[in-house]
Amino acid sequence: MNTNMLSNIHLLCILSLIMLVWSSKSVSFTTKLIHRDSPTSPFYDPSLILSRRVVASLNRSFDRARVFSSMRSGVTNIFPNPQLANYLMKISIGTPPQDIIGVADTGSDIVWTQCEPCSYCFNQTRPVYRPMVSSTYNMTTCGSTTCMLVPMRSCTTSDNTCLYLVVYGDLSYSSGEIATETVTVDSTVPGVSYAFTNVVFGCGHRNAGMFTDDQSGIIGLGGGPFSLITQMGSSINGKFSYCLVQMFSHVERSSKMYFGDDATVSGDGVVSTPLFPGNPDTFYYLNFEGITVGGQRVDFYTTKPTLVEGNIIIDSGTSLTLLPGSFYNRFQLAVRRSMQEILPIGSDPQNNLSLCYNPLEVMDLPVMVAHFNGADLELDPMNTFVRLSNDSICLAFAPVDGVVIFGNLAQMNFLVGFDLYKKTVSFKRTDCMKL
Repeated sequence: MNTNMLSNIHLLCILSLIMLVWSSKSVSFTTKLIHRDSPTSPFYDPSLILSRRVVASLNRSFDRARVFSSMRSGVTNIFPNPQLANYLMKISIGTPPQDIIGVADTGSDIVWTQCEPCSYCFNQTRPVYRPMVSSTYNMTTCGSTTCMLVPMRSCTTSDNTCLYLVVYGDLSYSSGEIATETVTVDSTVPGVSYAFTNVVFGCGHRNAGMFTDDQSGIIGLGGGPFSLITQMGSSINGKFSYCLVQMFSHVERSSKMYFGDDATVSGDGVVSTPLFPGNPDTFYYLNFEGITVGGQRVDFYTTKPTLVEGNIIIDSGTSLTLLPGSFYNRFQLAVRRSMQEILPIGSDPQNNLSLCYNPLEVMDLPVMVAHFNGADLELDPMNTFVRLSNDSICLAFAPVDGVVIFGNLAQMNFLVGFDLYKKTVSFKRTDCMKL
């Protein structure tokens, strides 16, 4: 058999695999999440010691919460600053596939990437996506239903193409045309990837702001109509999950994200709570009922609510859990009482966290249980305290005036599964390093 025949057979096998993925009703697979402080991340700064990375992560939590509050107050299309996110993903766009690496954000919706011709773009070390060489690229017209769902849209006078503008909290922005493409996501199985056709995305011809050289754009994973999760839809049976490794571990291991039936959270120890609708639909809302600290329960409500609804956002991009000031004060008092004779050392040097201890004096940290509607989530010390230095360990919760967020430190070493059809979120204690 000659070389050309082997090449043709190899090509036919690849095309058959791709067509099988495209035509299948549902898929199940796992991909990697890249933490922003990982050496493989475009945000990685080797000059930062561990304690400075921790402090930077805490600072991003407060900045991110301020943007979330502006989104909930009705300021449309002002999304969290790209540099405030904690995780990135690698995907490919087009046929043949063109690789991009983007911020994977449950606080954003639209998927966009820098796009040639670039009339004004930030520096990017990776090749910029070229729609002219893709056989599956299609522009969207202004009269389409898709275009009507774009919050900040306009039209070209020449060919009636739908244009978008997305703005972030630090005034970074992306603008260009709304189009559809084939998006391919690599799995953790070498050589196996999954293609999703007709994904609506932003082809950004003008992009500027706080973007890094190796970042290609944003991969929105929120609940809005243009997020990658929403557009995967029935292909993944409305299911996705993630397992976040301990963020400030010295061991480099990737967190994982699961899609389809692979995302099902089952077995012993699983607890589930309802997902609630909210405004904006970008966020995933749960109903938070309180926290038990060392046997003492602190209820979120001082009086019984007349209507059970989503009152807290679960977010993978915010490190701290942020709570209303009045509840936080009662919660912090319960933590102080549970620590008994150990005196706190005050706040951290940045004044972000108000309750800190000397770890040399702490023998046991209190057991805490977060209570959601129908689910009691037992938290380990890694979920409730964060070490800022050799002589300071602080409560990983903080008071805020605006939006309430269940952050990713509280979610570390849980398999967290979202079923958008059943409208539930499930938790299972898991050693994410072993997955």
